[in-house]
Amino acid sequence: MQKLRIELIICLFWLCLLACGCNGGRETDEIAWVISIGIDKVDNNLEITYRVAVPIALADDTSGGEKKQATTLVTVKAPTLAEGRNLLNTTLARAVSLSQVRLIVISEKLARSGIEDLIGPLIRFREFRGSIFIMVARGSTRETFEKNTPTLENLASRWIENYAHTSNEVSYYTIANLHEFYLRLKNISGSPYAMYYALNPQTGQGQPAGKVAAGEVSQQYYPGDIPRIGGDPAEVLGTAVFKSSKMVGALDTEETRAFAALQNQLNRNFIVVDDPLTPEHKVNISIRNGRKPKIDIISLDEQPTITIDIFLEGEITAISSGIAYEEKEYRSLLEQQVSDVMKNQIIQMLAKTQKLGTDIVDFGYYSRSKFRTLQEMETYNWNSHYPQAQFEVTVQTELRRSGLLQKSEPIRKE
Repeated sequence: MQKLRIELIICLFWLCLLACGCNGGRETDEIAWVISIGIDKVDNNLEITYRVAVPIALADDTSGGEKKQATTLVTVKAPTLAEGRNLLNTTLARAVSLSQVRLIVISEKLARSGIEDLIGPLIRFREFRGSIFIMVARGSTRETFEKNTPTLENLASRWIENYAHTSNEVSYYTIANLHEFYLRLKNISGSPYAMYYALNPQTGQGQPAGKVAAGEVSQQYYPGDIPRIGGDPAEVLGTAVFKSSKMVGALDTEETRAFAALQNQLNRNFIVVDDPLTPEHKVNISIRNGRKPKIDIISLDEQPTITIDIFLEGEITAISSGIAYEEKEYRSLLEQQVSDVMKNQIIQMLAKTQKLGTDIVDFGYYSRSKFRTLQEMETYNWNSHYPQAQFEVTVQTELRRSGLLQKSEPIRKE
């Protein structure tokens, strides 16, 4: 018994020695924290741009002098991300850490050639977290990193986080992270997507994406094409659409809003429609998903039939004609106008994804109950049938609020 006690004490002693301290720990001032990574394709190599935090710039008192940059950029060329990390370590006097990376930006050129060789290492390496946001940049990612200097934020990481938190204010872009992107790559019933990103020339000359839907006023845009002057050059709007690991196209702002409605992510958005009774005037309405969309697969023949039922809630924010659309007899006309516009946009978005052959809405998820086994579902191959699918779309809108005015009155004219 005495011998057992001695052995137990010895074991506890060694356990305490092994448990104390942190074997691989480092002081904060010994680490170079990478905030975001941009990846381009140059010849047969990757051009990797790292945005590294400069903590001393945030700690310095800059009230009496020039404000220091909170981040610095380092660009290296390497065949893989792992080799790029090695080369980055040779340029900094600190140990590189990727555990704080919040954003990975991939150039459109690389995305269209396929990124299967990138996603695997990102998922496997322990320093990359699944919550990292994924963006596709129109043009060079190195150029977008160099020219994107947010004026309202000191840290680029805060700029990234704020974009994620404010996505529900406009629904012109949807958040995509590494974990969701990887799952959709492996999924047999859907396709991945990413946020779309570009620099605006800020000349005031815009480039609308296409024809405006019947009954709506707002133009459609891709990132970098908004007619504006001033502000930060960066724009995040639209959706980069993938088929397997290759980017095959993009959705503009209105199509992305329709996509968000189907994903139950339309939390708040202003839509401008023609006045039902006086089309020369416009009506502004704030809309959102009233409930989760009801989606069902009716048949799984060579031409699947999909039913979509969407319920929207709205608030009237402006009526230029002065017609009392708050009243029941007029409100139904305005509700139908909004429903028709949203239905047309949804049909337009679905037709585009069918043409691209990519099911980013993940309709195949709703077909799972139609199969007895996973093997049957794999044999059916949903993605090959999606381009031939027929849609029956129903949109219902209910205007619950009328803003701060209870009744509209036309402006008196002399």
